[in-house]
Parts: sequence; structure tokens; C-alpha cells
Amino acid sequence: MRWIMTAVSLVVLAALGLYMSFFVVTEGQMAIVTRFGRPVSIIREPGLKFKMPTDQITRMDKRINILETEPTQVLLEDKKPLIVSTYAAWRISDPLLYFQSVGDAANARRKLEDIVTSAVGMVLTRYATSTLFSTSGTKSTLEGVEKSLLEAVRDDARSKYGIEVVRVGVTRLAYPSVVIRSVYERMKSERLKEAERIKAEGEERAGSIRAEADKKAAIIEAEAKKKALMLEGQGDRQAMQAYSGAYSKSPRFFTLLRKLDAYEEILGKDDVVILSTSSPLVRQLFGADVHAGKSPVREERR
Repeated sequence: MRWIMTAVSLVVLAALGLYMSFFVVTEGQMAIVTRFGRPVSIIREPGLKFKMPTDQITRMDKRINILETEPTQVLLEDKKPLIVSTYAAWRISDPLLYFQSVGDAANARRKLEDIVTSAVGMVLTRYATSTLFSTSGTKSTLEGVEKSLLEAVRDDARSKYGIEVVRVGVTRLAYPSVVIRSVYERMKSERLKEAERIKAEGEERAGSIRAEADKKAAIIEAEAKKKALMLEGQGDRQAMQAYSGAYSKSPRFFTLLRKLDAYEEILGKDDVVILSTSSPLVRQLFGADVHAGKSPVREERR
């Protein structure tokens, strides 16, 4: 009976040892196997893995993590204070160095935040207020600030803690209340200056449009006058041709009509004309009897 209990105990111990010899690394993880506190292997690929029963497993997240730093007050180049909030996207690049230097994610965040905060204070001292905050429409300097922050953080985090910093960004820039009013006035002044510039450009453009319109109107008017003169000349020519044709057919009748037209132009409405009885007009209108004294005429009203 004793040997049965012994056999069962051995089987249980073997099963337990076998169970303790296998572990699983999931997708998005990597692991370090330590034996009596000393690293013996680094596992980067997911799956079912084997270890000694006495070995310890430390799992690490190999995905990109986001660190958001606490707001930090820095002094700019023009000696004005600025409150800055940043973030850092990071992942583990050297699992062994990471394990030996920081141990876990919480400590890694604290170490990385110290590096980023130090870099913010170092980089932003190169920039003045007018450079960071501008309303002139020029390209923002934040891209250059973030690039400088990444360069200042990346090498230090990799060499000290085995952390690869993928990106460093600025989430918030704010002034303390003591300088907000002066910044607001400066931005207002810049916007007013920009508005005046746009207004001047608009007036210049409007003047150009008016000048172009006047030029086109003058050209159209000149062409219309030219065309009118040409049509008038054509009309006069056609009239002369008509007069010439009428004269050739009946010279006396044509002469009579021309005289009557002339008299109509001379004698307007309500005009008073005093003529001699020997006037051709009187003889034309009243006949030869007037000249003989039979019907004297002193005036005519039309």
C-alpha cells in the first residue's frame, strides 16, 4: 500500500513540475526568464514556452505605450514663464537593460517622465514668446519644438533604460495669469495689423478692377462712336445717291422739294418772319400775284 502512495506522490510531483515548466507568452508581450535572480533568456515571440520549474518569468508589454507628463512651468528665452504639458510614445527596445534598470512599467514611467521634463526645460529656453505664439499666419514652431524634444529624450532613454521613444508631443501651452493680459494685447495688435494689411490689399485690388472697367468702357464707347460715324457716313452716302437719282429723274421737282425742306428748317413753330413781296419764298408760297400788288403780305405765321 505504501508503494502505491509513493507512486501517486511521484506522479503528482512530476505533473506539478511539468506544469511549472511551461508558460505562455501572449501576443503583444515579451518575457525574461530569470534563474535565482539572474536573466537566462529573453523571449520575444508569443506562444507556449518551456522553462525550469525554479525559473521566474517577467512579462513585458512590447507595444507602444503613452506617457502623459504633469504640467511643467518653464522660463522662455524672453524670461516669461510658460506652463507646458507633453506626452511621449515609447516602447521597450532592450528588454534586458529595461529589466535591470527599471524593472517594471510604473518605474519606467517615472524615469521617462523625468527625462522628458528635463528636456522640456532645456529646449524651450531657446524660444521666445513671439516665436511660440504667433497670429501672422506663418508656420507654427511647435513642430520644431517637438523634434528637438525627441532628439533630447531619445538617446538618453535608450542608453539608460532600454526604452525607445517614438514621439514626443506638446499637448498644452498656457501662460500663468500674470502674463495672459500682455499676451492677449500683443495678439490683438498683430491681428489688427493683419486686418489693415488685408484691407489695403483689397482697396488696391478694387482700384485695379475699377481702372480695368473704365478702360474697357472707354474702348467700348470709342468703338460705338466709330461705328456710329461709319453708319452715319453710310446713311449720308445712301441719301446722296437717293438725291442724285431723284434729281436725274425730275430736276425741277427735286429743286422744289429741297427748297421746301429748307423753308421748313428756317420757319420753325411760332416764328415770325417779315419778307418782301419780291422774296422768292413769297412768290413760291403765294404765286406771282403777290408781286403784282394784288394781295400784299406783311407777315406769315406758321
